[in-house]
Amino acid sequence: MRLPARISKYELEHYLGGGMSEVYRARDTVLGRTVAVKLLTAQAAQNEETRARFLLEAKVSSSVVHENIITTYDYGEEDGIPFLVLEYLTGQTLKDALAAEPEMKLKKRVSIALQIARALEYVHSRKFVHRDVKPDNIHIDAQSRVKLMDFGIVKTEDVTLTQVGFALGTPHYVAPELIQGLPVTALVDVYSFGVLLYEVLTGQRAIQADTVERIFFLILHEPISMEPMTSAGIPEALQAIVRESTERDPAKRTQSMGEVAAALEDWMYENPTQKAALPVPRRVRLDGRMLGGAVAVAALCMLGLGYFLINIGKAEAELGEPRRIEDPAGDMVLVPEGEFRFGPEGKLVRLPAFYIDMGEVTNEEYEGFCRANKRPLPKDFPQGQPGISVVNVTITDAEAFATWAKKRLPTEMEWERAARGSDGRRYPWGHDSKPQWANVEDNPDDSWHHLVSADAFRNGRSPVGALQMIGNVKEFTADRTTPTALAIRSYAVDEAAWYAVKGGSFKSRLAESVAYAVEPVPASYSGPDLGFRCARDK
Repeated sequence: MRLPARISKYELEHYLGGGMSEVYRARDTVLGRTVAVKLLTAQAAQNEETRARFLLEAKVSSSVVHENIITTYDYGEEDGIPFLVLEYLTGQTLKDALAAEPEMKLKKRVSIALQIARALEYVHSRKFVHRDVKPDNIHIDAQSRVKLMDFGIVKTEDVTLTQVGFALGTPHYVAPELIQGLPVTALVDVYSFGVLLYEVLTGQRAIQADTVERIFFLILHEPISMEPMTSAGIPEALQAIVRESTERDPAKRTQSMGEVAAALEDWMYENPTQKAALPVPRRVRLDGRMLGGAVAVAALCMLGLGYFLINIGKAEAELGEPRRIEDPAGDMVLVPEGEFRFGPEGKLVRLPAFYIDMGEVTNEEYEGFCRANKRPLPKDFPQGQPGISVVNVTITDAEAFATWAKKRLPTEMEWERAARGSDGRRYPWGHDSKPQWANVEDNPDDSWHHLVSADAFRNGRSPVGALQMIGNVKEFTADRTTPTALAIRSYAVDEAAWYAVKGGSFKSRLAESVAYAVEPVPASYSGPDLGFRCARDK
């Protein structure tokens, strides 16, 4: 195609590559942003199955909205040629990143793997199977942020398009059941991820063979050798994740990407010295039932082992209780029953156990609530920013979301208990002033100082594992409070109802955001740095 060229409102500027489909860097002439346009070649567009597959990719990719998945903006057809408009990414593929940085730190490698795991966990929650997890389909930018790409051979619950030699994906990463022609489930992605994780950790492929026949023989008949991982000094806990994810028998394999992500997450944030991790409990989904059959027995056995490690060397969860539950309206962590020091004076208070959201309520969670209830979106609501904490909501909006999610807003005491632990610390991480551990105004890294993902700054997490309790957005509590004269003058309103807000925001300095600090806001107020998280009774 002769460039520049025009398709719909997109001006194609530079050819990026392709085969049956071609990808171009382009400019959206209406919005003025740079995008990537993927279009079928004229020859491919004549094949009905290829067109159907391209349309399926468009439908699937546009419905998966996650910070670690490439964003799809638009789909259309011009002169009989279907096209897809995607987020334009800068950086390189994971394959190139591993080759360019052979001495990459282990923790950075695990961080990359964890982001991929979270993306796949989300894909599976939407009832899709990616089926082509490989380094070429993972993009990494200069800040080591991951984007999962290419949903060209995805499988959905109600649509399966099979083309010999195409639906298998790349041979080195194919699960045994795909080779055997068995039914496709999310476990094929678990296997492929395990093979990919091996490569991320060691820098070399898990399957060492050059022909498709030899590759398939090794996948079907030989266990993956852990010796290169041991020689590379990879901790046993990480080797175990690879082993359990790449079991040839799907029934023996780790049963979800959620479990894989939880294991990686625990190693990342509970073992900062990079020692072998302790066995960790699997996350369970809160859906009115625990689990079924043998899985329930296994989960209950793990839950009955004792107190779970939450903070550095401290057991914070109760015997027999899952320390984390998955919920479509936001994953939650357990805050155990007990005494803690409340307020600036450190008054000893006792609270029953409860759950609190691991992170602040996000844009996509709040948008789901608005769509389900035909409510308007908040002022200046950003499109295409999943994972970012929702703002510009009032206390009434927050309470309505919590009710819809079968949750509630935390009280001031509950919020502070979740943020400070039981020992009266000033910040979630302790007493030390570490602005670099929170999204606050005086964070020395200039790349922050704006709204970011609700699950960022994990080194600043609280003793129970809650994130962003200091900085990013100020958070509503359910408690009313008495406004100061300064607050009344500042907001210039005469209202009877004022609510206690906690945690500070990206506009606040760390010293102003200590966990026991309270800011009063009027019930009618909403702002660009004010959000919330929810709680639930145990």
